[in-house]
Amino acid sequence: MTDAFQVRTGVRQGCLLSSFLFLLVVDWIMRTSTSEGKHGIQWTAQNQLDDLDFADDLALLSHTHEQMQAKTASVAAVSASVGLSIHNGKTKVLKFKAENSNSITLDGETLEDVESSTY
Repeated sequence: MTDAFQVRTGVRQGCLLSSFLFLLVVDWIMRTSTSEGKHGIQWTAQNQLDDLDFADDLALLSHTHEQMQAKTASVAAVSASVGLSIHNGKTKVLKFKAENSNSITLDGETLEDVESSTY
């Protein structure tokens, strides 16, 4: 056991606001990290889809390897600025008709490529 320590930030465990505040932060992270350019997929003539989000699961969408690498680094950097980190071991890369076979990296680690994913 460690010595007791005082918590000075955050919300109490079980607080009804914690989920809401977390979703606000994740939304801000995604808006901030994807605001610099068009790196998603064209959904309609006027709309682009940059990511799919459900609770703490995120699916980033891009047309090219370079765009995905930049987007991954951007999301990681913005997340770190608010004290959140991306778990490299839980992060997977799913490529569809990819011309580039290079790996996506995060913090110098290669992310695992997978053939399918349940989201």
